[in-house]
Amino acid sequence: MRYACVFAHPDDEMRCLGTLLRLHEQGHEIAFVTLTGGDKGLPFSGPDSHERAVAVREAEIRTVAKAFDASYLCLGREDGFLYDDEPLRHDLIAALRTVDPEVIFTHWTNDYNADHVVTAKAVVDTALWTNLGSFEPHVPANDHVPRIFHVDTGAGYGFEATHFVELTAGHVARKAELIRAHASQMDVMRHLRGHDYADEMADSDRVTGARLMVAHAEGFRPCLAERRIPWPSDLPGRPAHASPAGRKGTA
Repeated sequence: MRYACVFAHPDDEMRCLGTLLRLHEQGHEIAFVTLTGGDKGLPFSGPDSHERAVAVREAEIRTVAKAFDASYLCLGREDGFLYDDEPLRHDLIAALRTVDPEVIFTHWTNDYNADHVVTAKAVVDTALWTNLGSFEPHVPANDHVPRIFHVDTGAGYGFEATHFVELTAGHVARKAELIRAHASQMDVMRHLRGHDYADEMADSDRVTGARLMVAHAEGFRPCLAERRIPWPSDLPGRPAHASPAGRKGTA
């Protein structure tokens, strides 16, 4: 199957990286799409850093994409000023047709970052038009509407996971390595919080895993909009070596 991560910024894929690793191991195809280039991602580097930030962050996300033998496509909107307008919808329909996913991972519909909220809404809405040739007729229509999962946005925004993917110790370690490929953003988070995103995601995955009596897991919510509802089987099942239910020994 073909999966696409459609997020606002390079590095937003960190919230489903463990699941992507499991899907990649199973031979599924993966693509990465961002709506912005993350040009405000070097906030302590002065007012002339925007173009440099785009170059730095593109190199970082391409390093992550390479680990999945994946493509990367950026719509080039301005970081922090993303709006759900007509041009964005035209471009996003074309982008989704280009990568042609059967399943999309994207943001939750409520989030701390307005770019994330705009992205979630735009993805849910434009996905419906990817198989209708009257929309963006210059790009061949797909033969299906992609199904959508929302990634866990963290506490405080009404996200309650309903679907879960268990991660092994190997997935957790590799996930941290890939998150730290976004070195520029790790520096920002260490400056702001004293730890980086890899530490933060490991803590979050540990909390989610504890709910399932396993060491680590990622949580998702399905889109419930008609024709975009995913199947539970679109996510990986338990690892083959998983511990019996109720034992918290799985790494």
